[in-house]
Amino acid sequence: MVGKYDNFKILSELGRGGMGIVYKAQDKRSGNIIAIKQLLLESVDPQKHDEFKDRFIRESKTALRLNHENIVKVLEVSQNPGDFFYVMEFLDGRSLRDDLLKRSKPYSIDSYWPILRQVTEGLSFAHAMNVVHRDVKPDNIFLLRDGTVKITDFGIARAADFESTHLTKTGVMLGTLAYVSPEQLQNAKNVDHRADIFSLGVVTYEALSGKLPFTGEGIAQTIVKIMSSEEIPLDKLNPSIPEDLAAVVSKALRKKPKDRYRATKEFLRDFQICAEKICGSLGSSPDDLNTWEEHTSEKPIDIKDFDSHDTRQKAIAAERAKAEAVTSCSDLVAVPSVSNSLNSLNSSNSPKPQDATEVSQGGGVPFFNLIDYTPITWLKTISHFGENRSTFEEPNAVAYRSGRLVISDAARREAYAYNNDGRYVLSLKADPNNQQSKTNGGRLSKPSGLVIDERGRIYVCDSSDHFIRVFNAQGNFLKDFKNIQGKEGGLQGIALDTTGLLYASDQNNGCLQVFQSDMGLWVRTIGSKGRDQGQFQLPAGLTCDKQNRIIASDYGTSRISIFNKSGMFIRSFGEKGKSSGMFNLPKAVAVDRMDRIFVLDSLNHRIQVFGSSGNWLCTFGSLGKEKDQFCGPSDLCIDNQNNLLFVADKGNKRIQVLELNFK
Repeated sequence: MVGKYDNFKILSELGRGGMGIVYKAQDKRSGNIIAIKQLLLESVDPQKHDEFKDRFIRESKTALRLNHENIVKVLEVSQNPGDFFYVMEFLDGRSLRDDLLKRSKPYSIDSYWPILRQVTEGLSFAHAMNVVHRDVKPDNIFLLRDGTVKITDFGIARAADFESTHLTKTGVMLGTLAYVSPEQLQNAKNVDHRADIFSLGVVTYEALSGKLPFTGEGIAQTIVKIMSSEEIPLDKLNPSIPEDLAAVVSKALRKKPKDRYRATKEFLRDFQICAEKICGSLGSSPDDLNTWEEHTSEKPIDIKDFDSHDTRQKAIAAERAKAEAVTSCSDLVAVPSVSNSLNSLNSSNSPKPQDATEVSQGGGVPFFNLIDYTPITWLKTISHFGENRSTFEEPNAVAYRSGRLVISDAARREAYAYNNDGRYVLSLKADPNNQQSKTNGGRLSKPSGLVIDERGRIYVCDSSDHFIRVFNAQGNFLKDFKNIQGKEGGLQGIALDTTGLLYASDQNNGCLQVFQSDMGLWVRTIGSKGRDQGQFQLPAGLTCDKQNRIIASDYGTSRISIFNKSGMFIRSFGEKGKSSGMFNLPKAVAVDRMDRIFVLDSLNHRIQVFGSSGNWLCTFGSLGKEKDQFCGPSDLCIDNQNNLLFVADKGNKRIQVLELNFK
């Protein structure tokens, strides 16, 4: 250290990470206690030394620009050739992470408010300076003894003026997994300030509930949940949180950047408005809102939720290394090679596609190598509901039976019924005065699955809880019943067989729950948690064929499993990938009158069709906005009488109606 820290006396080590080490030190010139961050290259590939030096220089330059009371202050940067360290103020206190670990219960709204306000002020200033933190988490939020809150560690922040594109390559995910936004998992290079808003939403959710919104048993499951699952609403976990405040946090956690708040102060403003309804005045109101566009000439990038097959493939394969908390010296979290992606979750015994022509990079439609007809053709689009023709926000589930189509909208927390021609008929109505109900009269939080029985009754499951809501044919709430086997989380998919048995996919338990639909009585469980044949990781879509076989998709193992009516496992097919007969998040399934199985391959933005034994037949669709393209489709169902296929094209905010022309 001699010669490197001539003006400073090293007192102790505060922490270290893959990129740097932080010392507590004394400035010999002033006697002040300061902190020094030194670049470490000992464990770095020598071929990457220049890249890490460039990143460290960028970090120090970025930090020097951020002179704000809620951002840790950088005092000076070493100017000596070969030295890579900078000096910053010493923080006397502890991180929000340490505080959360020591607390016996979550923060109350009023006690969390000053932390949120100051973090928001710091991030707002950074965003105004065209800097995105990209690693907002409790470890990087420091609580000083005098009540001041500081944001630390801009080590992976993006400053457009300084970052060269080679520093953040596609397929490299920056940040700590539990707090990372969906777009960072897709393409870490092309993120804007809305990634910080998502991460701040996760921090807020954790502070007020004591739990993280998107976690799984392993890294792969956590990634899938960040990309595609909805959080349990805050008010479900913490009854002291009002419903409208839970909705504010939920908006910050939207999967699409464009659906979140435009600026951190918008989030803060809505949080304060809702919080003051029960807490009274919180003080220190947000300043007049200054949006990103007003502060910088660089407009927000409209991040696509579903970038490309290659990028998404790498994203789902991302974190196989340990998802550990990163210290205040945090650095890159590397993405492993896509060739190793989730192989342990795939079945080596799954039947391979038969006579399958490979799907082109553009998502072509190789139907049996024939060109004289197209088995699936676009017919029309449904994108409105209600008498005023309001547009969908997140159409995520569909069900059809006997001339009635039902569509749920996750963002609006509502469901709507249409006639056979696609004309809006009614909306499902909750009955908050129903004293017998455990769901506030059928109120929907995160509707995830729909099915209609022979009497026209509509069953709705919700990913936020373990209750199934039942509405009559007129859309009025009748009753609800609970999955008594349920733990945390909720139910994802739902299906009915001809005998009146109702099946629901229970992701937390990794199984299918079976009920008697009329009485709502639990009957049995099908499958169990695991990766073997007949087991599930994250069961999702469900359907039943004419023989009452149960067909279930599992996007944790990227395969389809088939059980007989007694619940005995028959076979499974599929594996992870983008070639014919392979899946990248099989979200939903349906069967036609010939028992062909239609699988919604959500992250590949397509529909694949299989024979009843699992042999691949054809593929339809690709990523895009055209009439026969999809963007993250979430559900599908079939009208077998009229040979129509309904697809909830969630990313494009529409229902696509397709005609089936199989010979």
